[in-house]
Order: sequence, then C-alpha cells, then structure tokens
Amino acid sequence: MEISVLASLAISLFFTVLGSLSQTSKRTVIFLALQAASIGFVEFMYCLINLVIGLHMEALIDFLAAFIEWFTCAVVIPLIIYWGIMKTEDISEQPIVGGGRLIALSVVLTILCLIVGDLSSSVMPKNLETSPFVVFMFASSCILMAYRRDPLKILAGLNMAENAFYPLLAESPLNLIPFMLALMVFVNIVGVFITIEAYREYGTTLISKWRWIEQ
Repeated sequence: MEISVLASLAISLFFTVLGSLSQTSKRTVIFLALQAASIGFVEFMYCLINLVIGLHMEALIDFLAAFIEWFTCAVVIPLIIYWGIMKTEDISEQPIVGGGRLIALSVVLTILCLIVGDLSSSVMPKNLETSPFVVFMFASSCILMAYRRDPLKILAGLNMAENAFYPLLAESPLNLIPFMLALMVFVNIVGVFITIEAYREYGTTLISKWRWIEQ
C-alpha cells in the first residue's frame, strides 16, 4: 500500500472515531466533512495529476467524476445535515468514551490499523488491502448510529459508514456514480426533512422524547 494512501486512510479513521464519540451535533458534522475530505483526497489528487500530465478526455472525465464525488461527500451532504441542525437544535450528548480516553482511543485505533494494514498488504490481494481500515471505520460509524438518540447524529453516522467503503468502491463504473450520489443526497434530504417536521411536532430532536410524548 502506498504511503499516501495509508496516511489518508489513517487520518480518515481518526476523524471517524472522533466523530462517532463527539458530543454535539455540529461537531459530529464537522468530523463527517473531515472524514469524507481525507478519505477521497488521494484519489482526487491522482486524478488531478493525471489530468495535468495527460490532458486528454479520459483524464478529464475521471477528474470531474472524482471531484463531484469528493465535493458531494465532503461538502454538500455535511451542509445538508448542518442545515437541519440550524433548523432544529444542536443536541449535546455525553459520548460513551469521554475526554482524554477519546483521543487515546482514536490514536490507538489508528496505530493498530497502520500496523495491521502494513502486515496484511503482503498477503492480501491489492484490491482488499484497505479492508482493515474499512472495517474499523465502519465499526466506529455503527457506534455513532447505535448509541445516539439524535437522528441528525445517526444520519451523520450513516454517511460515515457509507464513506468507509469508498476505498473498496473507488473503481466503480462511472455510470454508477451519479446514481449513487443522487441516492445519498436524497436519503439525507429526506432524513433532515423528517427530523425538522418531528422537531416542530415534539419540540425536540431526541427520538426517546418522541416516544415518551406519544405515550
């Protein structure tokens, strides 16, 4: 595995863990944007370099596809969720791991993945050598979805989980990318819309409070 790819994945994992254990919704969205930006940065830069060096139509198409995918995941989707926060409330919840332990856990997981990724790169097929990072990022995102009561944090966790599979899906056919991105944007818009309507009805975005009021 190339050093640049390894570093990008390690940084992405670090932001994923911080996002899954962060306290406020706004901070979670910030870590979502940083995770998406870092996980697709290397592929985006490769396409940019190929465009500058090659200056041919195929390189231009690859660059535009990489840029649109990167921009959508790192900017558009976080802004959609952030808009939902601005229309409702910035819920603060205590993470299951707090303070210095959060930073320590992030560092330990990142180092562990670096070690596992380096050791497994010699025995795994090239298209699967990023699997340790994918598994850890997906697991961290699931923690965010499972232990939070704020639907906007849960939605951010869902996007982090989707972003975690980017290294394995980076070579997807170009004709699938617009469909995948449109579906991601649609899911986030619907999720934010439902949250805003529920907030207007119940006065809170906490799912547990919705159930309590209904009873």
